[in-house]
Amino acid sequence: MAAYLDIFSGNADQHEQETAEYNATCSLVSKHSAVFNLPTLPELLSDEQRGILQDLNKSSNQTLRFDPPVPLLLGRVTFDLDPSAGLNKTRQNFMSLCTGDKGFCKGAPNKKLHYLGCPMHRVVKGFVAQGGDIIRSDGSGGESIYGPKFPSERAGLQVSPQRGSLAMANSGGKSPNNTSQFFIVLSSDEKALAKLKGKYVVFGRITQGDEESEKVLNKLNELGASADAKDEKPIAPVWIGGCGVL
Repeated sequence: MAAYLDIFSGNADQHEQETAEYNATCSLVSKHSAVFNLPTLPELLSDEQRGILQDLNKSSNQTLRFDPPVPLLLGRVTFDLDPSAGLNKTRQNFMSLCTGDKGFCKGAPNKKLHYLGCPMHRVVKGFVAQGGDIIRSDGSGGESIYGPKFPSERAGLQVSPQRGSLAMANSGGKSPNNTSQFFIVLSSDEKALAKLKGKYVVFGRITQGDEESEKVLNKLNELGASADAKDEKPIAPVWIGGCGVL
């Protein structure tokens, strides 16, 4: 059993604007390509050809962009989920939140039980990347497919976390409960891992040998706040732009 998260980062509004400008430039190139013998893509235009296009665009309020915007997609993280019977509830909760097949939240009827669009609100360099607050998006909320919370499954508490592990974030205390929030372990440091062992349900790990997943973990780590920072928000917005099961 496997699930995936497509991780995005950057300024979504700015990217949307830049994309619109680039698409408008593409349309202008296509419109005048035959007359002026232009290449098919704006980024292939010479300085002279760009000047011609700017002259043709003078009567328009549209800003031209000759280079495509930098993609916001950091990449896909693929997880192999632990098939143990003792992790059935945790595993199903995560899979359903990845597919969105359970409809809407009971505590917030306007919110979907779905990770799509949900931010990674907490990223700590050399430690963890946490997300999944489908209700408040800031780590103060969340809801499972079983209701507001469900108990931690003991089988997952007995798994030793390692770099790339997938685990549930919980409310702490003597009887910690889980919601929709989860975290990905970014560290292989023994001291950092010791802080997690036995406290959180570990129920999966990035697919072994998956280079793309490894690269995304590295990129997430680069976006992380320092371990001693009061604000553990990533240095740039990070969110789940796609998710599902494989």
